[in-house]
Amino acid sequence: MAKLTSLKAEKRQLDRRAADHIRSHILDGIFPANSRLLETQLSDELEVSRGTVRSALAQLAGEGLVKQVAFTRWEVSGSSSTDGWEIYTLRGVLEGLGARLAAANVTAEDAERLRTICAEMLRAISEGRFQDATDIDFDLHAAIIELARHRRLAEQHRMILHQVRFHMVQSGFLPKDYDELISDHKQLIEAVIAGDADRAEKLARSHNEGEVRLLTASLQQGHPSDRIDVENV
Repeated sequence: MAKLTSLKAEKRQLDRRAADHIRSHILDGIFPANSRLLETQLSDELEVSRGTVRSALAQLAGEGLVKQVAFTRWEVSGSSSTDGWEIYTLRGVLEGLGARLAAANVTAEDAERLRTICAEMLRAISEGRFQDATDIDFDLHAAIIELARHRRLAEQHRMILHQVRFHMVQSGFLPKDYDELISDHKQLIEAVIAGDADRAEKLARSHNEGEVRLLTASLQQGHPSDRIDVENV
């Protein structure tokens, strides 16, 4: 007698799909920081069980986008200058390591891909498509991390980028100097392409140090009680 197909894999896939939908609403600012997430409402809107929603929310909690309060309710995570500082300083360490490892692995085909992504970002900026430019910026850093050939690093970096995007949306943060942004990225990818591991790591870290000052200052405007001295970050 033929066996029925297991639904376990389908259920796990449903959990991930539910998490993807909720995550996109958080990253797009539809669910703002500290807003309550009701399992019943999410279950009805996504047309899945509360157990599936609960599993999805637990996944997002592991990514730092959601928190469970006193084991009774779910909320979108908060957004403060302290959060921004922690996330960007950690991002700098991950991307510094990624750039160092990528410099040892880059091929001519990889070099062309990095330069193409950078050119796309420049085009988006020149056309005033700043949100597209931000998306392409993320794609460029993810591409460098991919060249590191380090699975665990890539997994942690993916989670950090979700949190970076969340805090950027919550603060309305955008770079102030796009010429400098392009210059930073061009120098970084050329160091990676040249196989200069030391310079690539240094540039990746310094790029994040500059952005953390801007982001923490932007977040601090809405949270004056935060005490981080952005001049000494």
